[in-house]
Amino acid sequence: MTADTPDVRYALVVPSSSVKAAERVPARVRRLLSIDLYEVTDDNQVRQLPASPL
Repeated sequence: MTADTPDVRYALVVPSSSVKAAERVPARVRRLLSIDLYEVTDDNQVRQLPASPL
């Protein structure tokens, strides 16, 4: 993760059972690192989780 350009994004994809653990990383930190959080549900649907406000 070395790109300092706004065109580069990273993703963390976790199963529903791990969403709470992934959300322990503060939204501000995920934003600074350009990381989007995605959940894979039990029926294999993928959805982007909203970033929390500052």
